[in-house]
Amino acid sequence: MKEKELLLLLKKDPGRGIHEMMNHYGDSISTICRNFLYDCPEDDIEETIADTFINFWHNMDKFKPDKGCSLKSYLYAIARNVARDKRRTLKKADIYSLEELELVLVSGENIEKQYEKKELEAVLHTCLEEMKEPDKTIFLYRYFYGYKTGEIGKMLELPPKKVENILYRGKEKLRKDLMERGICHA
Repeated sequence: MKEKELLLLLKKDPGRGIHEMMNHYGDSISTICRNFLYDCPEDDIEETIADTFINFWHNMDKFKPDKGCSLKSYLYAIARNVARDKRRTLKKADIYSLEELELVLVSGENIEKQYEKKELEAVLHTCLEEMKEPDKTIFLYRYFYGYKTGEIGKMLELPPKKVENILYRGKEKLRKDLMERGICHA
């Protein structure tokens, strides 16, 4: 089903339109949400996926296909924003109960390694947030979604060589930031 047909269906028969949209874009939306919320409970991930479609429904009037943005790109942006907001909300509420702390201590998990992993995640997140566009999008497409440089170039209308150069500079900056924080070695 083409975007125009889907948008018409959403206006004529919202229930069926949302259902079709979920069938068409649901897997990709799920992947985006799972990538952002990889360490969160399944219920929170499923809620985020549903919130993406609800958010689109409530803001459907703001979507302007004639402005050069595809429905897919628009939905993916909503999914990223909803997942990012959910992550922030969950991290603020990331207070462990005594039972949970007891399970970690009894299980023998290496708390130092967990701390290092969380610190690395925080540094990576900070580095990504500091990147400017299109560098940030290119980095996410390549290393979080697994697109090839040629595919990224086509999506963003950039030569593959430019995409490769941006990725190289991004990796160098990330390596430098990690070294400054003592997380990796030269």
